[in-house]
Amino acid sequence: MKKTVIFLLLCLFLTGCAAEEAEHSLIANLDLFSPYAETVLQTVPDYELRAQTDGLYTELSQGNAAACFDVQAIPAMEQGVGRYWYPHCLATVVIAVDRAQTDADISRWRDLLDAGAVVGMTTDAPQNRLILGAMSYGLEGREYTKSEALDLLERLYSQGELRLDDQMAPIQLCFDYQAAAWNRAGQNWEIIVPEEGTLSFDLGLLSDTPLEFERGLDETLLAAGLPLADGRRPDGYPDNRAYRDAVHPEDFARLLSVTEDTDRDIRRSVCHTRLYSSADHREHTLAALLVSAMAIFWMGTVSQRILRRDIRRTAALVGWLVVGWIFLRLLKYQIFEICLLTRLCWYGYYVFQLALPLAMLRLADIVDKPEDAKRLLRPIWWPMAAYILSVLLIFTNDLHQMVFRFDLSGDWSHDYQYGPGYFVVLLISLVFLLAAIVLLFRKNRHSRYLGARVFPVLFIAAILSYILGYLFNIPLFRDSDYTITICVLAMLFFESFLHTGMIPVNVRYGPLFAAAPLNLQLLDEEGQTVLAANGASPIPKSVWRRLRADMSRPLLRDRDTLLHATPIRGGMVVWQEDVSALNRVRQEIQTSSARLEAANALLREESEAKRRLLAAEAKAELYDELEREIPRRVSVLARLIQSLPQAEDHQRQTAYITLCLCHIKRRYNLFFLTRQSEPVLGDELSIYLDELAELAGYAGVKVLVRCGLHSQMAVRTASLCYDFCFESLSWAVRENCSTMLGYLEREDTELAFKLLPACSPDNWRFSQEFQDAVAAARGRITHKNLDDTAGVWLTIPLGGEDCG
Repeated sequence: MKKTVIFLLLCLFLTGCAAEEAEHSLIANLDLFSPYAETVLQTVPDYELRAQTDGLYTELSQGNAAACFDVQAIPAMEQGVGRYWYPHCLATVVIAVDRAQTDADISRWRDLLDAGAVVGMTTDAPQNRLILGAMSYGLEGREYTKSEALDLLERLYSQGELRLDDQMAPIQLCFDYQAAAWNRAGQNWEIIVPEEGTLSFDLGLLSDTPLEFERGLDETLLAAGLPLADGRRPDGYPDNRAYRDAVHPEDFARLLSVTEDTDRDIRRSVCHTRLYSSADHREHTLAALLVSAMAIFWMGTVSQRILRRDIRRTAALVGWLVVGWIFLRLLKYQIFEICLLTRLCWYGYYVFQLALPLAMLRLADIVDKPEDAKRLLRPIWWPMAAYILSVLLIFTNDLHQMVFRFDLSGDWSHDYQYGPGYFVVLLISLVFLLAAIVLLFRKNRHSRYLGARVFPVLFIAAILSYILGYLFNIPLFRDSDYTITICVLAMLFFESFLHTGMIPVNVRYGPLFAAAPLNLQLLDEEGQTVLAANGASPIPKSVWRRLRADMSRPLLRDRDTLLHATPIRGGMVVWQEDVSALNRVRQEIQTSSARLEAANALLREESEAKRRLLAAEAKAELYDELEREIPRRVSVLARLIQSLPQAEDHQRQTAYITLCLCHIKRRYNLFFLTRQSEPVLGDELSIYLDELAELAGYAGVKVLVRCGLHSQMAVRTASLCYDFCFESLSWAVRENCSTMLGYLEREDTELAFKLLPACSPDNWRFSQEFQDAVAAARGRITHKNLDDTAGVWLTIPLGGEDCG
């Protein structure tokens, strides 16, 4: 454990790479800040210009001055890093168009989609983040996110018109001073400030110590073609009116938050790559730490499962090779400068990568031999010699370039090719791996377990497919993390052999079976007992045959003994279970169930009696409500029927009685609809009104009622309209009014029922019951005096029902 802790501490200390100390250095990303840094250096004595070789904060802590943007400097100063900020120049994100290659009409960000020309964009930080932030601001305004900017870039990429890090593209997303520098070099670039808006940033020096500049710095910068922070620009830039839509960021925190994952977003959302692997530096680091933690945890679990020390040490060696490879990779990512040290770290990958198959071959050699810890230290000579020669061939590649071919003066970390030596080394590694697999299969050839062959073969196919796909630049494989993938596959490969039995684990079964509390027994393929617990009874052949016929179900040996069996390679495991306690519990449960059934029967009878009682009470309550609803109408109908023999006009009286009966019937219908909370269609109400009009015609009153409503309305509103029509027709029959016109319609937020009788309605009186119902609905009854007639209006406020 102590050695493990010391190793991890050394790895943590080695993950940083300190640059050589330099007094009074002006550090800069030379690709982005070179013109500015070289110009300012002329006015800052005792400083020398060099490329950034470490983190910005580390460089400042060493007393250096750093060329950077305000979006980098201000947050750093707020965190206590850097105390002096000297802004000198203004950098505005623009669209630069090479008029020697294209005549596309571009004035806005969205015009890029219709330009029909290739757009170039750098992936270098922080330039890519600032460009994405400027696009997001221009497309979405002050409350910008990055969604629309990423969508625009994704559409450009899908059209084949976006190329990352392509300096030959006719359209470039860059800073204005960069495009101006290209023009001074004799090219013809038009600088376009997008009309939707863009962002401008101050470019200056950040330092922990005060700086003294010689006089004439502004004139020197203008002469170098750089715009000043106060807005002055030399020739070759658009006029100041073109920069009216360029603003400084108001909230640096928002800009940094929105553009935090620019590398990952461009790869996944724009280019649709790195979908299944880490996509930026942060994810690379997290993935490496996660896999390292998994490897250390896996080594701990393997040490608990494997009892042989030599095999356990081999598994630990595999785990530490994985951890070492990953931490060396982390060390390489901490080095900013592409130098000899980064190349040596790259070569160092193969120290671990080539050792993994060698460790697997060593495991296959000792797996069936007696346990001997000293044997692990004795190497297999010819594979070890081949491994050492392969490592030496890789580390001397700078001398012969037989493994990797690249130009040392260029960007060799990206622009390289594989030489014949690489394929020789790869072939040796594959030979080690295949030899280990063949050896393991030969030593387990008598195993009848199919999984012992299938699972390792699947992992072999996965590893070979991945390596070949990576070498032949297949996107799915090439865009993945080679180191992480190989390390994970190596651990899974080892684990597959553990689970399939090709590597023995927990070999000391004798004491385990002797002390087994379930009377455990191990039987071979002939039913003979191989291992058995001290209290286990022998299994007769007849019982063994029944168990072998169906192992999925337990076998009852006697009333209180249950036999369980499960198949294993070469036989079965049988254990006996005492179920006497379960039998007693089952008997108690049956007794309790009988009692519960009797209690449930009583409860069901009680529930049924209560249900019948409640139904009778509900029916009585409903009848009471019906009696309260229309007692006056029933009494009036009874008087009309009694007075029918004395009536002068029997037909008219009979028609009126029929009208009252129809009204009572429909009111009962509306009463039940009210209890069911169901709405009434306007067409249904129209039928009711037409029915009343038809019956009124038999009484001598010609009635025409039009319903201008067709959709749903509340039952209460329909009832009021129906009662209004009935009482109006009752009046017309009693007063011998020959004609009546009616119209039901919606007026704004009210429902209006208009009636025009052929005689004056001055003595028209509605029942008190109806007037109270109208008042309760906040409605009103109005007498209208028209030019040559009079009418009666019923208006009811709409209560939210659909009456359109």
